[in-house]
Amino acid sequence: MSLGFSKVLKHPDANIPLCRNKGLEATSGQWIAFLDGDCEPSVDWILKALPYLEQPTPTLIGWPVEPPSPGTWVQRYWFIHWANKRRGGQNDAFRLITTRNMLFHRIIADHLHGFDETLTTGEDTDFVLRATQAGFLVQAIPELRVIHYGEPATLRQFFRQQIWHANRTSYTKIVQATGLQTGGHAVLFSTLFLGNLFLCIVAVALLLTFKCFYFMALFLPLIALVAIPAGLMSLRAHTPRAFFPLGILYAAYGLARSLDLAGFARNKRPWKKGS
Repeated sequence: MSLGFSKVLKHPDANIPLCRNKGLEATSGQWIAFLDGDCEPSVDWILKALPYLEQPTPTLIGWPVEPPSPGTWVQRYWFIHWANKRRGGQNDAFRLITTRNMLFHRIIADHLHGFDETLTTGEDTDFVLRATQAGFLVQAIPELRVIHYGEPATLRQFFRQQIWHANRTSYTKIVQATGLQTGGHAVLFSTLFLGNLFLCIVAVALLLTFKCFYFMALFLPLIALVAIPAGLMSLRAHTPRAFFPLGILYAAYGLARSLDLAGFARNKRPWKKGS
């Protein structure tokens, strides 16, 4: 309250989407903004958003959050990944917007009946996807700058974060809604990584059995799966030195998401606990 908030709500036993819906119920304004508690918007954040919120068309806007400066190598290069993802237009902007940096007209939340409370994670991506599917204007706006002080600082924290964020139910909803024609990159990458990881296990078994190093060629598809997007992102960012760090991060991402897809990460705790 000392910071000027008119109301603070506490729901200690609620999951994340339920808390967000309780926040929506408690508001009365026509513009809704979401930030995480460890996020700091730029001083002109609202001013940058105003031209979009003042237009008559119901609109949802946002942009990936930035790490604090100078940040660790994990934070810096993962932001390069986010900042250089293809926006792809109206139907693909949902991939870039989360509740760490999101603003929208209230009518959108009313139409969608809020966030999906059956999802433990990924409820914000699902919300923006449903807004897109419903025909609302969804735009990724780079001028909406927000610093996220809770970005994972180490590779171990990053790996734990990706396991926490992986959600097969959310993946299924994306596939059903889009048919992988848009926004299915994470689903496709995770599925391919899991398949190629199994291929690598087979390669090791064959190598140990037949003592033939030719079986090591079975590792190439997995290496290519990591190297190709790392190379593309490095080119888009005009930062060749980003290739190897991004490759490491994509490998960690793929391993974490694959473990979840394979059912090895069912009892997940929020990644910040014990990290």
